[in-house]
Amino acid sequence: MEKKADDFNEDMILQDMAFNRDLNKRARQARMKRERDEGKEEGLQEGLAEGKKLGLNDGLRYSVLKLFIKTYPQAETGFLKNLSVEQYEKIFDLLIEKASLEKIYEAADCIKE
Repeated sequence: MEKKADDFNEDMILQDMAFNRDLNKRARQARMKRERDEGKEEGLQEGLAEGKKLGLNDGLRYSVLKLFIKTYPQAETGFLKNLSVEQYEKIFDLLIEKASLEKIYEAADCIKE
């Protein structure tokens, strides 16, 4: 074993090959870590954007439902579930304008009969 170590220490080509292999290994590890960190950051940003979108949608739905119940306490509220953001915004505007219940149903695309 000692002979192998001595041979390695005397052979500059082997030392250069070992050094280059180690250098390439470290560069590859650094590149993989950088790409992994960039992927984590990208995933985090996408998650935050999706969370904000869901939070705003829930807040808008809650506001519309609360205002609708205050304005029309006897009316049924089941049609206010699972609407799009645009529909919630339109209904919110109609509620602020004190629009008729029929117009609100039309905005939700479910005309009550």
